[in-house]
Amino acid sequence: MSGESRRLVAQTCKSVCVSALIVLAAVLVFALFIRLFSISSAVIMPVNQVIKLLSVAAGCVLCLREKPVPCGAAAGAATAVVTYFLFSAVAGAISFGWGNVADFFFGAAAGAVGGAIGGIIRGR
Repeated sequence: MSGESRRLVAQTCKSVCVSALIVLAAVLVFALFIRLFSISSAVIMPVNQVIKLLSVAAGCVLCLREKPVPCGAAAGAATAVVTYFLFSAVAGAISFGWGNVADFFFGAAAGAVGGAIGGIIRGR
């Protein structure tokens, strides 16, 4: 593996870790709001999706420097997989369906957009 490839993989992994940490923190805060304010259960799924998408975009903006769009798409898809397994571990059950496939593609799209925004901000 060349030096550039290692650097790209390291940036992508860093973005995945940052995104997953942001997702976990935001979901914990949202769970606190649900507990304190008795929020309807119908709002939980859409808010969780928004949290995941914004977290992926933020992780890509913060961490990706080179080739931000393809690395962002990879980081978004990887973050979707990582958060799926994290939340499955918390729930104690693994269930897979079309919603997970859509989540995977939306994560990749959010990562590509976040990478593009990060590239624009840095002037590339």
